[in-house]
Amino acid sequence: MITIGEYVTLTVARKSDLGYMLTDNKDEVLLHFKQALTEHKEGDSVKVFIYLDKSKRLTATEAIVPATITEAGFATVVDILPGAGVFVNINTPKDLLLSKDYLPYNEARWPKVNDKVFVRLKVKHDILMAKPLNRFDIKSLKTDAKYAISEAVEGYVCHFSEKGMGIVTKGLKYVFVPYTQSRGEYHIGEEVLVTITKELDGEYYGTLNAHKEILMEGDKEIIINYLKNHHGVMKLTAKSTAEEVEALLGMSRKAFKRAYGGLYKDELITFDEEKTLLKDYK
Repeated sequence: MITIGEYVTLTVARKSDLGYMLTDNKDEVLLHFKQALTEHKEGDSVKVFIYLDKSKRLTATEAIVPATITEAGFATVVDILPGAGVFVNINTPKDLLLSKDYLPYNEARWPKVNDKVFVRLKVKHDILMAKPLNRFDIKSLKTDAKYAISEAVEGYVCHFSEKGMGIVTKGLKYVFVPYTQSRGEYHIGEEVLVTITKELDGEYYGTLNAHKEILMEGDKEIIINYLKNHHGVMKLTAKSTAEEVEALLGMSRKAFKRAYGGLYKDELITFDEEKTLLKDYK
């Protein structure tokens, strides 16, 4: 049976003008030439991921996808549709919707473009969609990751509750961060560095305070040094694109805006539509 949202191994039945027709001896599905990693011949066995194209036709790809119906993984946010949800890319031509039903009511806490969300796939009304894992799902995952107290761990915000937020680490562990252990606003999918403070009944607890401040101070120093080395002028502003920030400073736009805002609040910089200026530069 050819199952949507899963990997299957199929046989090449024949070659067409568009690609390879694959079969399980009952049904057929197209593996487009653009979705094939190599050339195939009739009779070859091919492991493919099955998804639905824009016309809701079964389609195959040899690309490696980060998540399936049964396997969870991190998917990248590529678009935001206010009032509906966000779209994530799983290395197929068609991006998948992560519905607002699985996101905070406050859209300011929704993921931003290029953020990572930890999901499995699901089929609803013949549409392949993404669904985030809750904390119980994450805790049930088998992982060898173990963290020591005071260890700094990379992860992504995955949940908000009345008392705090949840982080899923890159090692697939759940870390709870009380709101007393964070400053500022965070959103789903935001990459963070969380410091482990304790482990209780198999659940980790952590803090975001120290590292966010330390990272911001380091990024502020990068910006100031650039300005000092370029006659007090930088052709970036808070409106600059992620590509422009990365090319000039080698940091993410998110980190840049955080540090930029801090420098402006400290009255160290000023700006116009095209550039940023270091105050009192001589």
